[in-house]
Amino acid sequence: MPLIERHALDARLRRVTVARVEPRGAGMRRVVFEGPDLDDLVFHGPSDHAKVFFPTEPDGEPAVPTEGFTSRNDPRYVCREYTVRRDVDGTGLVMGMALHEDGPAGRWAAAAEPGRVLGVYGPKTSKVPPLDLDGYLLVADLTGLPAVTNWLGMLADRPGRVHVVVEVQGPEEQVELPTRDGVTVTWVHRGATPPGTGTHLRDAVAATPLPSTRPWVWAGAEASVVRDVRRDLLARSVERQNLSMTGYWRAGVPNFDHKAPLDDAS
Repeated sequence: MPLIERHALDARLRRVTVARVEPRGAGMRRVVFEGPDLDDLVFHGPSDHAKVFFPTEPDGEPAVPTEGFTSRNDPRYVCREYTVRRDVDGTGLVMGMALHEDGPAGRWAAAAEPGRVLGVYGPKTSKVPPLDLDGYLLVADLTGLPAVTNWLGMLADRPGRVHVVVEVQGPEEQVELPTRDGVTVTWVHRGATPPGTGTHLRDAVAATPLPSTRPWVWAGAEASVVRDVRRDLLARSVERQNLSMTGYWRAGVPNFDHKAPLDDAS
């Protein structure tokens, strides 16, 4: 039975500074952070995530706890969860941040520039999935794209087939993803349909052949969409223990806790 390996990490608060900002399609920016607090930061899994503390206004200073942080709903702090990875040189911390005007995190990402400061707590736990299987199905919307990128990087030298299905508004939000023989990427365009609504992603996954008889399925997208995809995959006889699926956000719910798992394996 495939199992996710869990590693406890040094989840202390760190202060990071923007080193550079790069566009990732029309809907996302790739922000690279630096700082001495990052020297001993270690994590291992493709979807490992950290709590990020933002200022209320893009050019302000973030309110950051001075000690351990327990509740992301503490009104003193503006906190969101982001998938993390290391920069190519192994020193910087990279986050893909979606652009939107509905909250301080999205506004900050749109205005991000070198020298601006954020607070980071975590990752608290690193979750390493099995990487030696013969098939993987990766499902995401725009918010799950950073984890998909991490997944494809970790599977780059593995022989298993990989099917990727990602929902974005249109071609302008598509990004270049790591690929190799055996990797198939399907971009699903929702058009004018608001994100997190409609059945575009669910229908696309239903139409995607499973990459093997016992695939590992990872999903990160709007919570109700992921729940529908999970139900459909179970109906297709995908084993429950091979599903690692999490709602990254919920339509109409500010500051949704994306740690809430939708499966028994994450």
